[in-house]
Amino acid sequence: MHDSMARILLLGSNLAEYRRFEAMLSSIQHNSFQLLWCEQLDNGRAEIASGNYDVVLLDCQHQPDAALTLLQETLEQGCLLPIIALTAEVDNTASQQALQYGAADYLSLDNLDGYVFQRCIGYAIDKSQVDKKINQLNLYDPLTGIPNRMLFRQTMERAIELAKTQQISLALLLINLDGFKKVNESYGSEAGDRLVATMAQRLTRCVRKSDGIARVGGDEFTLVLEDCHGNDDVALVAKKVIDVLSAPFTVAGQPLIVSCSIGVAIYPDAGESVDDLLKRANMAMLEAKTQRGSQYNFYNEETNADAMHRLNLESDLRRALRKNEFEMYYQPRVAIGTGATVGMEALIRWRHPTRGLVSPKEFIPVAEECGLIVPIGYWVIQQACEDMRSFDESGHDSLDIAINLSFKQLQDNMFVDTATRIIEQSGVDASRLEFELTETAIMSNYQQTYEGMMALSKLGITFSLDDFGTGFSSFAHIQRLPISALKVDRSFVRNVVKNNDDGIIVKAMINLAHSLRLQVIAEGVETLDQVQFLWQNHCDQVQGFYFSPAVSAADFNLMIDQGATAAI
Repeated sequence: MHDSMARILLLGSNLAEYRRFEAMLSSIQHNSFQLLWCEQLDNGRAEIASGNYDVVLLDCQHQPDAALTLLQETLEQGCLLPIIALTAEVDNTASQQALQYGAADYLSLDNLDGYVFQRCIGYAIDKSQVDKKINQLNLYDPLTGIPNRMLFRQTMERAIELAKTQQISLALLLINLDGFKKVNESYGSEAGDRLVATMAQRLTRCVRKSDGIARVGGDEFTLVLEDCHGNDDVALVAKKVIDVLSAPFTVAGQPLIVSCSIGVAIYPDAGESVDDLLKRANMAMLEAKTQRGSQYNFYNEETNADAMHRLNLESDLRRALRKNEFEMYYQPRVAIGTGATVGMEALIRWRHPTRGLVSPKEFIPVAEECGLIVPIGYWVIQQACEDMRSFDESGHDSLDIAINLSFKQLQDNMFVDTATRIIEQSGVDASRLEFELTETAIMSNYQQTYEGMMALSKLGITFSLDDFGTGFSSFAHIQRLPISALKVDRSFVRNVVKNNDDGIIVKAMINLAHSLRLQVIAEGVETLDQVQFLWQNHCDQVQGFYFSPAVSAADFNLMIDQGATAAI
């Protein structure tokens, strides 16, 4: 038993019994115990919950029904304090019921002596200490010290029961660290563990003690807000969590900002069970992930419909990969000076068995979320290489093919090796392949992207910066990378003639690119006025509906044979 004085609460007994226990402790001359007395059972719950005691002696002889009800309810609410039932006889009904309800032990007041009393108290306290340690291992996350998924469920079930009884709302926030996997892959699991521990500390410091925090997954936390007063109050908490978690985290001497996505489910509107609330908070969190940066989102019926659509789309995508339902389309790139087609951009299409052609804008974000973008990306590279060989056999052996890369592909540690193997096995000239990357993709993990680009450039592959002007890269970074072209985003090209500001911006982009010895490709060109503006300002290549939409490989071959893109 521990060395400090153990505090014993005698609950429900009268003054005579209190004095009897005092005399018993005095007779054994034991100074390790301090006896305190509460005669009224009605005050018992508050005393037990106070945390001021090490063991409780609960009198079950005077008011057995009330005492046993108090015992049952207290232990059902998660009390870890050892409670010893005091009964009149050994093996009577009250003794057996007390043990069934979870009492640590029972003592018969008939013929009770100091030795038995001391041994019973000491055993109960020592066993309680062992149980607490086991409970800590079973119910608390060893890395962060906060409750784990099991304790979260217990806490949530009690909170729901209380909310149901008091007819109040409660909120469940599911918090996902967006950058956890990237930190793990780039800096190692030790840095990932340190990130999780740091975020747990920040969460603990920024919420009330009554708010239940738990770690329920590798990069996921929950926050339970009991008795919340409307969505506005919950939104304030979500914003506070985002602010706290978004503070820079130092890894390898460099500050790193990790964004988070938060899904919110409100009881009882979003569900009345732990599983329902957790499921719908997850749906809301996935919806928040579709937006850039740290975001929070409340579950509603629209969220449910969107989530079910995404789940069905993900399932269909997996089938599409197995059954080869994808097709490659190509949009020509035209040299603005001659009107000749000099290359093409490879664009994936999905021919769904019941929906027909599905837009990449619909299925690419889902593929990125669920990780399917990596195998889909490999399929695109392989199919583009096969089509290049087909174009060559048709006599069009001078056309380059540009392939879009997702930032998820760049984070795949096997990407460089796999892409290299596909290209080499296809036998195509790698110098005629161009990989298009967005500024956001490059900056998501600059060092890994840089190393991958340098390795692939040794094969002869070239790179272009897609959607130029919409991201946040620096020119210092651009100059370090093996980039040969910049693509001006369609959002600038659209109003280049009508809007003077857009015209000035595009001119500046072209001049800047040329000063860096980079070619300029304008996308989204739809009118002759746009073509003329770009030609007058020395843009190198253009692509868009003015020349041709994306078409199948067979139609592209036919279009080149007929010279159909020479529309300048």
